Amino acid sequence: MIGALLYKWWKTRDQQFYDAARNVTGVLGLNFAFGAITGTLVEFGLVQAWPGSIFAIATFGLIPLTLELVAFVGEIVLLIMFIVTLGKVRPPVSLSIIVFYALMAAFSGVLITTVNSWLNVPWGTGSLVSNLYPFLPAYGPNAVNPTSLVSLKLELVKNVVATGTGAQILQNPNLAKMIGITLTDPYVAFASPYALASAVHNVNAGIIVGISFALVGYAYRFLKTGEVKYAKIMRAFLPVLFILLILQPTVFGDFMGKAVAAQQPTKFALMEGATNTTQNPLVAFLAYGDPQHPIIGFDTLRDQCNSLGNATLANLSTLAPNVTLGSLSSVRLKSLCLSDLSTSESRLPLINMVYYLKIAFGIVDLIALLGLVAMSFNLGLLSKITRRVLGRLSERKGAFLLSLIVVAASVFASGFGWFVREDGRKPWTVYGLLYPEELATRVNVWPIIVLFAFLFVAIALVGVYGIYVVSTRRLKFIELLKKGGGVE
Repeated sequence: MIGALLYKWWKTRDQQFYDAARNVTGVLGLNFAFGAITGTLVEFGLVQAWPGSIFAIATFGLIPLTLELVAFVGEIVLLIMFIVTLGKVRPPVSLSIIVFYALMAAFSGVLITTVNSWLNVPWGTGSLVSNLYPFLPAYGPNAVNPTSLVSLKLELVKNVVATGTGAQILQNPNLAKMIGITLTDPYVAFASPYALASAVHNVNAGIIVGISFALVGYAYRFLKTGEVKYAKIMRAFLPVLFILLILQPTVFGDFMGKAVAAQQPTKFALMEGATNTTQNPLVAFLAYGDPQHPIIGFDTLRDQCNSLGNATLANLSTLAPNVTLGSLSSVRLKSLCLSDLSTSESRLPLINMVYYLKIAFGIVDLIALLGLVAMSFNLGLLSKITRRVLGRLSERKGAFLLSLIVVAASVFASGFGWFVREDGRKPWTVYGLLYPEELATRVNVWPIIVLFAFLFVAIALVGVYGIYVVSTRRLKFIELLKKGGGVE
């Protein structure tokens, strides 16, 4: 958005575009600061409440998260450089800096999403997971030592049965010696097609939500003041938002949906409400490229669980000769598979409803933004239809109403989409591989969680007020800094 405003300033030399870019830069700087604060809290909370996540962080997530630190430092340097040089260097230079900043920020989002994607699809484990769940596909090349990973899994299972949790055994040096090196290719998470689909889908959603908030802010100023400059500023970045919103369902969303259908059969069945295998030519064409392809339901998944026959955990222990299972060796893999399917299926009504609510809000978002574009630019018949639908509303009220719908629909579509992503992979924390009870702490952390919740709410309220000050009072953030430092 800042890039679009700078480009308009560069080409027109209209001071209003420069002032808008400067104003939004203040908002960006504040957002970045609060993002760093809350991000730090989240990282500490992750390893404290979910100590078993260290396994993922130290193996498949090691390279992505290390590079993310590099990207984060790059963001800091470029953002500071942009802020202190804006207005002091030629517009193309400022534009170049903000473009590189945006690329680093997007790269950071891609890297974090890559780690989260591994939790959804444990790429690099090959056909190992399908030994437990025959309905799961092979997850890429086998980049793990099967003996090490199966040994770890069985030790976690033993400790969950014995103590209710497995995370604490990861702190035992003797366990590390027994298991040895688990991962042979630390870069394998980047090869996941699910990670690529997730990255473009999630990062684009974040950009859409951010620009939507800026849009409603300018629409509100236009409503209250009637000054044409606010409408002019909106027109500078409306095409960017519109293009991104068109790409989200048609390209990125389609890419994501196909990845879910191929890699996460239980989640796809939950999204489509497929208790039983059924036919839906439209969904099948979108998901598989074949309208005749059946929508796989939980009945078919159960049949595949039954194909495990009388195999037990003892069959898996042949890959882990150092692990003694005792009475657990007689537990049937089929029983575990069916139990986990039943747990997953219990979420079907909720996931199915939220998924289609997400789609509905996405459609509303696109229609409202299309109406706003039609109001802002002369699009012939479409502009006439929009004005007729809005009836007696003035241009200012119509623009504010439509922008309000855009921001609300963007937030709900994004939030519901993330809920489906995270809750849809249950009952696993690492899909088909590790359970929450194997990674989470047994310590009662609810008081700390409540404290964190209050802290996040306080930070959010302070952040919203700070953004209000920065966005409504010209260069107020610089004046406050000067006063704080005693600078006249």
